[in-house]
Amino acid sequence: MNAPHLHGTRRTFSASAAVDTQNGILTAIKFEDGATWADIGRVLGKSDDRAAAYANTASPIDLPTFLFGCKEWGGRFADPLLALVGGRWAEAGAICTSDDPASLTLAQLLPAIISAELDGIATVEEVQPHEALIRRVHTLSGMWLDMIAARGRA
Repeated sequence: MNAPHLHGTRRTFSASAAVDTQNGILTAIKFEDGATWADIGRVLGKSDDRAAAYANTASPIDLPTFLFGCKEWGGRFADPLLALVGGRWAEAGAICTSDDPASLTLAQLLPAIISAELDGIATVEEVQPHEALIRRVHTLSGMWLDMIAARGRA
C-alpha cells in the first residue's frame, strides 16, 4: 500500500540500535550522576543486576521500565530513544517551539546566558532555572540541523 498522504515517510531503526542506545543512555546517566547500579535499579523499579543488564546486554527494557526512566530523567533519558523514531521529549504543558517565532525564543534565552557567562564560566546553578527555555532552543537547533542535513542528502 502506497499512500504517502496517509502513511508519510517512515523512519526505520533496528531493535539492536534501540538496545544499543538504551545501553549508552543508562551507562552515561550512571557515570554522570555518580550512581550505582542499585541507584539506577531503584529508579527503574528493578534490581541492581537487572539495571546493569539493561546497560550491558542485548536485553531491551519493557514499557513500565521506560516510563520510570522518563519520570526520573525526562528528556535526558527519553530523547535518544525517541530520536530513533523522529520524536523528542516534552514536559506535559510545555509550550511547543512553534508557539513563538524562533527568534523570540533565542532572544528570551540570550539575557540569561549573558548573565551566566559574565564571569567567563556558566555554572549549573546559573543555567538550570532556564532549563525549559534551553530545551526549546535545543529543539529548534536540532530542527535546523535536521533541515541542513536533509538538504545535504538531496
